[in-house]
Amino acid sequence: MFQDFNLLDTFSLRDNIYLPLVLEGKKYEEMSLRAEPIAKKLGITQILNKYPYEVSGGQKQRAAVARALITNPELVLADEPSGALDSHAADGLMKLFGEINEEGQTIVMVTHSVKAACSAKRVLFIKDGEVFHQLYRGSLGRDEMYQKISDTLTILATGGERDE
Repeated sequence: MFQDFNLLDTFSLRDNIYLPLVLEGKKYEEMSLRAEPIAKKLGITQILNKYPYEVSGGQKQRAAVARALITNPELVLADEPSGALDSHAADGLMKLFGEINEEGQTIVMVTHSVKAACSAKRVLFIKDGEVFHQLYRGSLGRDEMYQKISDTLTILATGGERDE
């Protein structure tokens, strides 16, 4: 998932989402069957026939997410996936990520959002190109994880030492 969406302006959102399946040689019926549940979960069913220039940044982001998920990849790489979303849509996306992770897909997400990061099972903090610290969610609730991430970011910002 790209931060700047990489949607093709001459394709509808539906066609942008279908593109990976077209490249795999899938039949239209299968494409439709795969896309509909994802589009519904992302709240974009009503705009699938629109073009990227006709929709908001958040709607483009959700279409890009649908395109990335439609092939059911084992590994999803997401660069700031909630960056263009309002808080409600971002919460929905993090919930969807949690669901697909529970189904066995691995998600590697790069984010500056503490709120997005606190939904992860594991958070790595990178400083000067190296892993500075890591947190495991374990049995922590969202609020506790949020606080641990915030504390770690404070240490990073004030020049804390790297974990060995």
